[in-house]
This record gives sequence, C-alpha cells and structure tokens, in this order.
Amino acid sequence: MVRYIWKILLIITSTLTTVEALEPGDKVPDFVMTSTNGAPQRLSEQIGRPLMLIWLSECDRCQEDLIDWQYLAESWAVEGLVAWVVWRKQENHVAPWSRLPVLEYQASNRQAWWFEPSPAVMFISPDGILDYLFIDEVDERKVEVANELKQWLENKNWFQ
Repeated sequence: MVRYIWKILLIITSTLTTVEALEPGDKVPDFVMTSTNGAPQRLSEQIGRPLMLIWLSECDRCQEDLIDWQYLAESWAVEGLVAWVVWRKQENHVAPWSRLPVLEYQASNRQAWWFEPSPAVMFISPDGILDYLFIDEVDERKVEVANELKQWLENKNWFQ
C-alpha cells in the first residue's frame, strides 16, 4: 500500500513541473529559477510590472535567435516591461547569451515549472494574470507579437 501511494505521489509531483493547461485569463503559477548568471528569479517578485516570458524550445547557443526578442523587450523597458527568457538545458547544450535574463529550467528544482508547448511567448499583467499566449510558430510571428505587445502596453487595462 505504501509503495502504491508513493508511486501516485511521484506521478503527481512529476506532472506539476510542466504546465500545459495555462490559458489567457488564468493566474500564472509562481516559480523560482536561477538565471545563467547565478541570480535566482522569482515570478511573484514581478507583481506590479508587466512581464514577457519567452519560452525556448531546443536551443544550443541560440543567441542569434534571441536578438529580435531582446530588442523588442528593451524598446519597451521604458514602459516598465520586464522580459525573461526561459531555457531548458539539454545534454551538451550551452545557454544562450542575452542581455535579458536567461532563466535555466531544471526538473530537479521543485519551485520551477516548464511550459509546453514551446517555444511560446507569454504576456503576464502586473497582477499576475496571463493576458496573451503565443504558441504556434512563434519565431515566424515576431511582428504580430510585437504589435500585440505595443497595443497591450499602450492600453494598460490592468487592475480594472
């Protein structure tokens, strides 16, 4: 009986590290992940500021792929936008370099979760609600994402 309960708890615990059922309008679960420069980042510490999360799929030294996302985020930093890149290390892969914080997801970190499908881009309002989610062909839709980000930040309909 104890072994059976242990297996159920293990299954539940392992499924909590991947989030697939997150939709616009949902409260985004908190996480803590270490950035590649060693600083821990906690999602809940960004309450009060708009946040863009860029979830990478396969990425080995993919900093060239991040340049457009970096420029987009930096162009809106004056509006208070915070942007993080979330990267899942795979064997023999090296983290991308970016001026944006690159958070490293590790399955062993019980305070972290991974979003599927990736790549994906999320806009999280200052009250922690997922406002926008882009999941299909994200890299090919950068112009669309940029236009939505502009409209989202200019409207500032948060806390209403």
